[in-house]
Amino acid sequence: MNRFVLAFPIPVTAAEAFQITDTVSVSGDAKTLLVPGCTVNFEVVRKEPVAGLSGIFAEHQEISASDIASIDAHKSLIFLLGTLKSADDLKMVNSAILKFLSAGAAGIYMQQSGTAWTADGFREELDDGEFPMDPWINFVESEDLLYTLGLEVFNLPDLCVSRKNGTPDEQRNILSAVADSIFVDGISSKSGTEVDAGDFGLFTLRSEQKSPFLKDSPEFNRQGTMRLLKK
Repeated sequence: MNRFVLAFPIPVTAAEAFQITDTVSVSGDAKTLLVPGCTVNFEVVRKEPVAGLSGIFAEHQEISASDIASIDAHKSLIFLLGTLKSADDLKMVNSAILKFLSAGAAGIYMQQSGTAWTADGFREELDDGEFPMDPWINFVESEDLLYTLGLEVFNLPDLCVSRKNGTPDEQRNILSAVADSIFVDGISSKSGTEVDAGDFGLFTLRSEQKSPFLKDSPEFNRQGTMRLLKK
């Protein structure tokens, strides 16, 4: 199973401790971390700041001038690495992310999917937590299909749907709803499975041979890809 890699731009140097809660901080030489309310054990890597980091965030969402300034003013990066074995793990990691953002991290970059959220952007995308996978999923377009990117970290195949299935926003919502049903609700990801995408109707999973990535690229999902066919 692939590990997730989460990067937080923070306002202290790599040698300084970063206070997460009243009782927990990440020291400059920390190698592991347990966050209150989260039983997932994180591996920790501290890194020096990266110039122009806000450009990565701007590629993923519209960000304000104040967010750009906050991200580019970061003094170091904290990377958290770990694995997700269940929906409960995901919800706990999301709660840990929120603690990092509340402690002063300017945003979060998810290396496995390429999603990059400002602090407010992550909170808005997660919303009330009903769909905990949403901030973790990225999307890639081909000429005729829209693909998810980042589901291998959940030990799942990525998904794709025809770009003729509604508007781009609707296509993203269909893929997100099906991904959530598979991981959170435990629906099978095998070819032939029928999945309810709520207001968007029923879809059947079919193994898809085409991938937007070469097999030797880091984005390639070794679990394969499933195409959603409208019933």
